[in-house]
Amino acid sequence: MRAGWGVGLLAVLLLGGCAGMGPAQDEWAEDPLRVLERPAPAPEEEDLYFQLLLAEFAGARGQLGAALDAYLRAMNLTQDPEVAARATRLSLYANRDADGIRAARRWVELDPDEIAARQALGMLYVRTGETERARRELRTVLMQAGDQAGDAIAELGAGIAREEDRDAVLEVLQALAAEFPGLPEAQLVLAQAALQSGRPELALSAAREGLRRDPDSRQLQVMEGQALLELDRLDDGIAVFEALVERRPGDDELRLYLARVLLQAGRDQDALVHFKRLLEDRPNDVGVLYATGLLTLEEGHPDLARPYFLRLIELGERRNEAAFFLGRIAEDLGDIPDAMDWYRQVRGEYRPQATLRAAILQKEAGDLEAARTTLRDFRQRHPDDAVRGYLIEADLLRQAEAHDEAKVLYDRALSQYPGDMELLYGRGILHAVRRDVDRAEADFRAVLERDPDHVHALNALGYTLVDLTDRVEEGFALIRRAYAQEPDNGPILDSMGWAHFRLGRYDQALDYLRRAYDIMPDPEVAAHLGEVLWTMGQRDQARDAWRRGLELDAEHPVLRDTLDRLAPELLDRGNAGT
Repeated sequence: MRAGWGVGLLAVLLLGGCAGMGPAQDEWAEDPLRVLERPAPAPEEEDLYFQLLLAEFAGARGQLGAALDAYLRAMNLTQDPEVAARATRLSLYANRDADGIRAARRWVELDPDEIAARQALGMLYVRTGETERARRELRTVLMQAGDQAGDAIAELGAGIAREEDRDAVLEVLQALAAEFPGLPEAQLVLAQAALQSGRPELALSAAREGLRRDPDSRQLQVMEGQALLELDRLDDGIAVFEALVERRPGDDELRLYLARVLLQAGRDQDALVHFKRLLEDRPNDVGVLYATGLLTLEEGHPDLARPYFLRLIELGERRNEAAFFLGRIAEDLGDIPDAMDWYRQVRGEYRPQATLRAAILQKEAGDLEAARTTLRDFRQRHPDDAVRGYLIEADLLRQAEAHDEAKVLYDRALSQYPGDMELLYGRGILHAVRRDVDRAEADFRAVLERDPDHVHALNALGYTLVDLTDRVEEGFALIRRAYAQEPDNGPILDSMGWAHFRLGRYDQALDYLRRAYDIMPDPEVAAHLGEVLWTMGQRDQARDAWRRGLELDAEHPVLRDTLDRLAPELLDRGNAGT
């Protein structure tokens, strides 16, 4: 057996899929080598040294096809296996599989103990779908490798994974794993290939079979966990990785993977624990800092999230994202000037979002005209995002009760973007707020014509009909369609409750409205909940509900209208706690 059968030579052999490694030029105009085109070559051209010289010249010129042809002729004129080996390599480069098989067979014939030769032949058989021949050759490779069979199958796995015929790959690897049951590496290679082929059930079976032989194998345990995740057995997969991390607490790669899996599974708090643990060992890891900051922010702790983003600014990494989230944190903490300062520093993909947030803050600071100027500039600078700019400006106008101006703006936007569903929906909401039922219905139905299952338009139109007309049953039917899609949506639960109330079904109304308020504490929901309780004779509970609503927003128009009709003394007292 020759030395050097390992990674080096096989790595070259496995580049067969890389036809782009060199141009296969078969154009020989004005070329001294066009002797190859002669239909009847002269006898001296069959001379071994001439063919080798021809191959070297052609190879140096990047004419791989000509070089391969010369090596294929030369390999039959010599007993030196290196010539056949070169022909095999070139055939792999050139994707000439039939010639590759011929060259690899010659290589094996001349040097039957050379493992690289049988590896190449086996791989070519896999590529051409001759799985039984591939199995025989690769079986011989593993037998010849002896104590190094584990390394050999791992190397085979790295190469075979690149082949496009996934069925052939799995068939061969399954056969080898069955023939070498005491080789856990064979199960590992099979599990890896099965995962890559979208066969997680086979990957799980192979990983567990390998673990029977090598229960401490990190790679096999990782394969088991990944297969379980692919099978949507999230809890089982996470448990595998948690156990791995517990046994290997210093394995940052595993911990990072587990943290990301937990994040994807919605277990943010558990993920945050691992990200913070990672930061103890890797305090300047940009990805971990960013993820930890985001998770801490999402957990509702802006003050604790701030240092992570500030550290990114200090490191000069992900500055735009960090500045944007520092602006959001300043907003959450009520520091509008600081938020504006951070938003002004944002560039890149977060720039549009930062500009929109800045406009909203300008309005909250009492400067609606500055906000409108910012949004007009935004639409000019970001025409692809202009609709969003229109929507925000119109909403700011609606909040300021500048309904006529908001209507003009929506009309202008729809003249530029006719049929845009977001603009139609927004204008419909404005019409509903103005109690213009006909125009609101027209806009909502225009949305539903384009998307009959548009959940927000169904709910908005249904609520409008329930609240502002005597078409309560018709509105209730629309709300139910929305509820069927999103049964835990706060506004839809509120609409369901209000529809039941308008239909005289107070118990059902109370149930939906309490669920709505639990999900979404909101002054309008509080107004509805209080009115239902008041109508049912539960006056003290009604007042409690209204007081909670006043604490949220003492100026909310629906709540104030309700109190003006039913409990004006709460408005006279001026606060919810009196």
